[in-house]
Amino acid sequence: MRPGLVIMATAFGIVGAPLALGGVVVVVAVAATVAGATGAAQTSACPARDLPPGGVARTIDAWIRRQVPDSPLAGIGAQMVAGAAGSGLDPRLLAAIAMQETRLGTAGGGPAVFNPFGLGPGLAFPNWAAAIRLAVGTLATMHSGGAWSISGIAVHWAPVGASNDPGGLNVNWVGGVGASYAQLGGDPTGPVFFARNVARNGVRVGSCPSVVAPRAS
Repeated sequence: MRPGLVIMATAFGIVGAPLALGGVVVVVAVAATVAGATGAAQTSACPARDLPPGGVARTIDAWIRRQVPDSPLAGIGAQMVAGAAGSGLDPRLLAAIAMQETRLGTAGGGPAVFNPFGLGPGLAFPNWAAAIRLAVGTLATMHSGGAWSISGIAVHWAPVGASNDPGGLNVNWVGGVGASYAQLGGDPTGPVFFARNVARNGVRVGSCPSVVAPRAS
C-alpha cells in the first residue's frame, strides 16, 4: 500500500432502534486516511471449505430478503462472493456494510447510483458489481494496513470523532455492522479476512472468520 493513500467513504449512520423498528438514516461524509505499511506479516490462509461459495451466496440472499424484502440487492449474493474472491474478504461483510450504509441499497443515494456501501462521497457506478469491486479493494487496502476486524475497519471507514461527522453518528457503525454480520453467521468481534491474517512481533492477532448457522432475525 502506498503511504498516505486516502480512501473516501460516505457513512449513513443508523440512529436509535434497529432498522426493522424504524431507525432514521442520516448521511455523514467520512474521509479515511490509511497511512503506510504496518509491518504486518501474512499467515496461512483459512481452508476454502470454511465458507462454501454457493452456501454463502444463498445465505446472503436469504438474509437480504428477510431484512428488506424490496431491496434491489436481493439475488446478488453470488456477485458479492465473486467480487470478494481472491481478496481474503468474507463476502458477508459486504452485505452487513450495505445494511448499515444504505439499508441494503434502499436509502440515501444508493439506489440511483448503484452505491450501496456509501463509497464516495458522490461516487456513482454503472452497476452493483462495479461498486462491489471498489468496496472490496478499499477494504483490502485497509486490511493491508493492519485492519482485520469490523472495529479495525471502522477506524478508517467511519472513525468516531471525525471532523466531518458533527452529529457523532459514526459511533453506531461498529455495532450496526456487527449486528448484521452476526445475523449472517459471523463473529462481530473476530477477523473478517481469510487470507491475510496478521501477526505482530510474533503474536497472531487474527485467525479465520467464524462460520456458524445464521441467526434468525
